[in-house]
Amino acid sequence: MSTRDFDVVVIGGGLVGSACALALDALSLRVALLSAPHAPAQAEAGWDSRIYAISAGNRDWLESLGVWSELNPARVCDVQDMRVYGDDLDAALHFSAYDAHQLHVCSIVENRELQQALNQRLTDSGVQQIAANATGLKRDNGINTLQLADGSLLQAPLLTGADGANSWLRTQAGISVREHDYQQLGVVANFRCELPHQHTARQWFSRDGILAWLPLPDQHISMVWSCDRAQAHRLMQSTDEELATLVAAAGDMSLGKLTLVTPAAAFPLHQRTASALVQPGLALVGDAAHVIHPLAGQGVNLGFRDVITLCDTLAQREKMRSLADLMLLRRYERARKTDMLAQRWVTHGLFSLFASERPTLRTLRNQGLRLTDRYSLLKQQLIRQASR
Repeated sequence: MSTRDFDVVVIGGGLVGSACALALDALSLRVALLSAPHAPAQAEAGWDSRIYAISAGNRDWLESLGVWSELNPARVCDVQDMRVYGDDLDAALHFSAYDAHQLHVCSIVENRELQQALNQRLTDSGVQQIAANATGLKRDNGINTLQLADGSLLQAPLLTGADGANSWLRTQAGISVREHDYQQLGVVANFRCELPHQHTARQWFSRDGILAWLPLPDQHISMVWSCDRAQAHRLMQSTDEELATLVAAAGDMSLGKLTLVTPAAAFPLHQRTASALVQPGLALVGDAAHVIHPLAGQGVNLGFRDVITLCDTLAQREKMRSLADLMLLRRYERARKTDMLAQRWVTHGLFSLFASERPTLRTLRNQGLRLTDRYSLLKQQLIRQASR
């Protein structure tokens, strides 16, 4: 039975796990990236329905890892303006990157494109990529031993769980999860627009849910419609033409006629928070640590910020401290708590506020949009926060 030794084993080969492995490799650590076996990805010409709004700060970080330059610029769209609408026609909020002295608020990129860029950098790095399923975990004297399906073993003082909302590593560690079911589905699809989107992201809070349009290159948009199951069922059962008409009308025909270019898909919306981010020799990042409502588009950005903080913590450790040291790992956990709590309460609070049919809350939320739109300094601060 073969045994391979590493400093860190990252479990989960998605966006956050891949970026985590690259960042740890940059610290001159011996890193393995363990991900489930899958068929080689086939090149696709169409648009990916899974779209991410990467904050300016995380874009800079990905650039520092050599990832962003691997992307095809023709598949990336920078967001320069954001417009948020309430359920009153005159309740609106406009954010401009230029007003906050920034080039852009975020950049829209497809999951497939970003994953391919990360994979290319991994190929050129010192990270050992292992396509296998873990079947067992033993933790003893500051060393973690992972058993793989073929019987081989991986040993490391630190395991990093980036294996998603249903994390195997989190379960093995006995870390519980607090969960809230929003009783909603997120319906996603991409469209071609009749009118230019002008690099503007648009979002509507209404009785039919929360509708977001994210700009894509070549006069396309990505839609995310967070709504109750009945509305989601209506959308998913619509023909292509009916869906395009419904989405265009829900967005006040802001971009004229829409034409569907990718089939609609739907996924359930939950909020999940791990009761702990760390144990001796173990740290959770990304969806393994937290899942929030997509209305603020901060899910993957939170995960990347987890990785940045974890790597900073490890880089600044005292020479005598093991990577498995709980005191060390708790520095990471403490550093991430404020950001996690803020994002969780902001997204949950906005959802609750705009989901309510109470007249007083309806008035409050629309007045809040109007008032915020009048204060340029506050808007600048909000833009800077969203750009981190």
